[in-house]
Amino acid sequence: ADDVRRMDRLITDISELSRLDARIGRIRFQTVDLGKLISSILDLRQQRLNDDVPIAFARPADGSVSVQGDPGQLTRVIENLLDNAVSFSPPGGVVRIGATGAADSALLTVDDDGPGIPPHLREAVFDRFHSNRAEEEFGQHSGLGLAIARTIVEAHGGTISAEDGVEGRGARMAVHLPFEPRHDG
Repeated sequence: ADDVRRMDRLITDISELSRLDARIGRIRFQTVDLGKLISSILDLRQQRLNDDVPIAFARPADGSVSVQGDPGQLTRVIENLLDNAVSFSPPGGVVRIGATGAADSALLTVDDDGPGIPPHLREAVFDRFHSNRAEEEFGQHSGLGLAIARTIVEAHGGTISAEDGVEGRGARMAVHLPFEPRHDG
């Protein structure tokens, strides 16, 4: 049963990545309020999942952190980051998500209370099929979630990076999205 679930998860993630690669040039940009989007994701998540780790969100004022993007694709990024953070946070830990505006971009952060990511692996975690998990977790994750997130973020003209967590504990995923998408080429 575990092998079947692992194969199903892997096939689903590979299929999603293939579809994403094919559609990446056809993303339809619209104004997306990140505060509202995150709130709706958290509401739906609370209804369908029973996370052992609570997710804290200090919602920004409506419209204060809006970007041009595809809401469905940005939802996938946020869900992947939350799933990853929850999976690495220990019992009693907390996942924190935030969205703020800077000079020319929005900053979306997801922090966990897990073991953190060693500096030499911070770029590798975005590689397809990379996994930095304990042996007993083998097969529970496809190693594609962060690769999918990076593909989507870059298609929106943004960047994503792994950093030290708040106050030196856990890890932080930081997504910078421009307020206006860059159209290269």
